[in-house]
Amino acid sequence: MRQVPKLKESGMSRFGLALYVSFHQTMKSVLSFVADLDKIHVPEELDTSYRELVEQLTENNNVQKARTTTGEQEEINAERNRIVSFIFYVVNNALRSTKGEMLDAAKLLETVIRPYRSVTTMAYSAETSSLRGLIHDLKKEEHSSALSTLGLQLIVDELEEENEAFDTLRKAAIDAAAAQSRRPSTAKLRTQTDDVYYEICERIYASGLLATEPDHVTLITNLINEMNGVIDCYRTTRNQMVGQRKAQSAQTPEQEPEQTPAQPEAQALQASQEGEMLNSFPLYLPYNRDLY
Repeated sequence: MRQVPKLKESGMSRFGLALYVSFHQTMKSVLSFVADLDKIHVPEELDTSYRELVEQLTENNNVQKARTTTGEQEEINAERNRIVSFIFYVVNNALRSTKGEMLDAAKLLETVIRPYRSVTTMAYSAETSSLRGLIHDLKKEEHSSALSTLGLQLIVDELEEENEAFDTLRKAAIDAAAAQSRRPSTAKLRTQTDDVYYEICERIYASGLLATEPDHVTLITNLINEMNGVIDCYRTTRNQMVGQRKAQSAQTPEQEPEQTPAQPEAQALQASQEGEMLNSFPLYLPYNRDLY
């Protein structure tokens, strides 16, 4: 029986989704350099299953990242509320003007904005529709001069831009949620991926123990060493990410605890933050085709 190195424990059960997906994408690339899967006793259907699972996890991760638009939505909603409140303020202030031209403009525009006074208290979709109505009314030809007099023409354009940006993000979030609901659960996919990955690892190690030809032993040894290099890299990266989170947490002043966000949004935010951290760390690159 030949002596070949053992495959290290990956620790992937502690990986967040973004790191977990990246790990298996890298392992998939390493295994793709083995021209003859019979050499490592990995049936084609097992290899195909692994690739398909990794692809599904990648899509789940992309959908989850798309759902992080929630935070950006809230920022844009706050901005459009600020703009429409400013418009109301300018009109209200001009109603107290002693200048006839400004007072006339304010009186005209006040009749336009009056039905929309409570717009910022509405539900998101209702506010979007109401703001479209307000913008449409303000941009009518008969109000152009009044807007110009109060310096609100560009402000109304800015409100329209923010309102449409908000609606675009809202629709993207709805589409992402719908796509997620149609997909297999990430937890189930991870369990299946774990099972397939460990079976592949066992087959590779057993192939090395049973190999009789020196070239075959060398192929298995090089492959295992390459896979162990990937494992070392990702375990180190995970430790660095945990350390970075702890450092950031230590630097953040104590605040009143906030209400816990809904689970999907919290997971999406975590995935986004993890993805940003992942991009900041160098991952495993030196695949060597010549080894196989």
